Amino acid sequence: MSWHFRSELSNLGQEIEQLWAPELRGASNEATFITAKGKILDILNVLYGEKSREFRVVKLTRSPATVVKVVNHIICRSDMNSPTSRVVNL
Repeated sequence: MSWHFRSELSNLGQEIEQLWAPELRGASNEATFITAKGKILDILNVLYGEKSREFRVVKLTRSPATVVKVVNHIICRSDMNSPTSRVVNL
């Protein structure tokens, strides 16, 4: 995964994670969530396509927790596939 997409996903995941707090939920936070989710969907479409499991899960969910879990999973998976981790694993 390119560095640009990875950092963008990380930033969007952190933005959504901040919206979890029940006392902070409101109309503006829902709009922020929808905007961030749209950006994540754009990135996932470029990386994996619309038929990928990751894209479908994010598209169908309304839960910020689920979106953050998917983003974190993708970032962790890309960390495991990085050249430095491959060298260590050899």
